[in-house]
Amino acid sequence: MILKEICSIIDEPRPIVTETSWALLAIRVTVGIFFMVHGYKKFFGEGGLSSFTDILAGIGFPAAATFAFLVAFAQLFGGLAIILGVLTRFSAFWLTLISVYGWITVKGLPGTTVYMGDLELMLSIGMTLALMLVGPGVISLSSKLKREDIVVSNPNEPV
Repeated sequence: MILKEICSIIDEPRPIVTETSWALLAIRVTVGIFFMVHGYKKFFGEGGLSSFTDILAGIGFPAAATFAFLVAFAQLFGGLAIILGVLTRFSAFWLTLISVYGWITVKGLPGTTVYMGDLELMLSIGMTLALMLVGPGVISLSSKLKREDIVVSNPNEPV
């Protein structure tokens, strides 16, 4: 009984709507900044888009210039959309695909040694999958645009 009480205080398995909304906002901001930085670097970093195009061409990617632009665009503006909480599931879907494909083709499948880049990709894939499954939450532009999502009958009700 005492263990059950302690666990219910420390680790509530059924968070209330407010807690879930703030948690989703934290995930969205983190994921959004991560992808915006990566997209910005592809567009404006050292060598710009041509450098990323060369990487894709080097691994034999067809239409490397087109896909380099699409990936950079998806990362930069998909990250922004996720931060704002608009088109969250759509953006998270494409960013998950980009991350998985990048992990397999550019980094190679993870072997016995895990590198920092692998951990970054694992985290980005996990968080984009979570956003794909649950959406942006109540604290989002989508929620503001869709008025019925804003009205919560009891904000302390478990999700």
